Amino acid sequence: MQSTGPRGAMGWAAREAGRDLLSTLRLLSTLRLLSTLRREAVGGSTRGVRSAVQRVGVVLAALLLALASAPPVGAIEPPSIDPAALPPDQTGPDSPTEQRRICSAPTVLPNFNFADKPWPNDYLQLAEAQEFATGAGVTVAVIDTGVNGSTRVPAEPGGDFVDQAGNGMSDCDSHGTLTASIIAGRRSPTDGFVGVAPDARVLSLRQTSEAFQPVGARQDPNDPNTTPTAGSLRSLSRAVVHAANLGAQVINISEAACYRITRPIDETGLGAAINYAVNVRNAVVVVAAGNTGQDCTQNPPPDPAIPADPRGWQQVQTVVSPAWYSPLVLTVGSINDNGQPSNFSMSGPWVGAAAPGANITALGYDGKPVNALQGQDGPVPIGGTSFSAAYVSGLAALIKQRFPALTPAQIMNRITATARHPGGGVDNYVGAGVIDPVAALTWEVPEGPAAIPYRVKQLPAPVYVPPPDRGPITGVVVIGAGLTLILGITALTRRALRRR
Repeated sequence: MQSTGPRGAMGWAAREAGRDLLSTLRLLSTLRLLSTLRREAVGGSTRGVRSAVQRVGVVLAALLLALASAPPVGAIEPPSIDPAALPPDQTGPDSPTEQRRICSAPTVLPNFNFADKPWPNDYLQLAEAQEFATGAGVTVAVIDTGVNGSTRVPAEPGGDFVDQAGNGMSDCDSHGTLTASIIAGRRSPTDGFVGVAPDARVLSLRQTSEAFQPVGARQDPNDPNTTPTAGSLRSLSRAVVHAANLGAQVINISEAACYRITRPIDETGLGAAINYAVNVRNAVVVVAAGNTGQDCTQNPPPDPAIPADPRGWQQVQTVVSPAWYSPLVLTVGSINDNGQPSNFSMSGPWVGAAAPGANITALGYDGKPVNALQGQDGPVPIGGTSFSAAYVSGLAALIKQRFPALTPAQIMNRITATARHPGGGVDNYVGAGVIDPVAALTWEVPEGPAAIPYRVKQLPAPVYVPPPDRGPITGVVVIGAGLTLILGITALTRRALRRR
């Protein structure tokens, strides 16, 4: 049997909790020792004072060790969840919108033959995987730019968060249609394309569009909640809740909002919505890792000099949302047709797996194969982590059909446990590795925990103002107190020696 893969979220939580507890215990022990030393110095003999001076060095070493175990200034931790911040189940945009751009359509690269199967189908052995499951009876919600339905992508309306009068079945950007076709596109005798789970049911929720803008909107470059195009993290939060309440068993989010860790934003509602979808409504949430460019500056790799932080949370410079809500979500990076990570794929400690995302073939608005988008200098190949996420959502639908009793946590565990692991077992570009649909459907894998743990957002404790202390000062404040105590003991030593 293949290894069940990298340590999961529960292992991470245990390590982090243990490290925090150890740091706290070190500090408390040190503070108690410093207080004892002061009492000895005040009332002790010359020998006792000298002993106290010698022990101060040990105390300060312990203090430095305790501080060294704390994360550096500016480091981030996985996001916490406040279940009470759940947004309402309500469709429609945040504010009235209007269409300001004409709709775009995908196209075809010159001299391309669609009779052959797309490379991801061969690479992932989808034909073999579909001998075990086709996604029948599984509902997949696609939160995207909408879907232009066709006989090969028979999506159903799931709601519109761009146009108040819409129902999700209009796609001015083509992105949602391409994504949905990879997840569940039907076969045709005229070409070699077929989606991962061709018998799955698709719900289309239009949540964003570059063709629409809020009326009178102005961009705030520091807040993805206010964008020049329709769609925000607020509307995404509501879309996740709505998709979950519609009964989606898999929710695909091929979107990403990036921001610097020095400019955090309030996305409490999104965290609550994802937690609701996963832990209350039992939906697998698959999200794109994001593409580099504009606000999405690539993150540096983990620092090998910090073994306690193997995934590099302390090195993160750019947060990608909702990608960083791992392990509540399965975040997917992109690989090229050579199996290597795509240079555009955002890395981060939240990446859980990888799938094809470059030189993609999908279905257009009329159900015919396409493989390019119209660029300023001509057609450019379709690519991005959006489509990598679509392959994984399709796989999640296959697993749900074959193993209907599995929880979202166990479905994600099966995907990552059977992935083709990278050299170190896990990394920040491909996570646990490239998905292996046949293995995910056939290997004997421990189910793993039924639920996904998450960090609960803690309310700040009320500030306690103690009454004035008229007695001797017995408290100390980490390093400053240690240095003060050294000076005090030195003075007391001189006084004690003179008394002799």
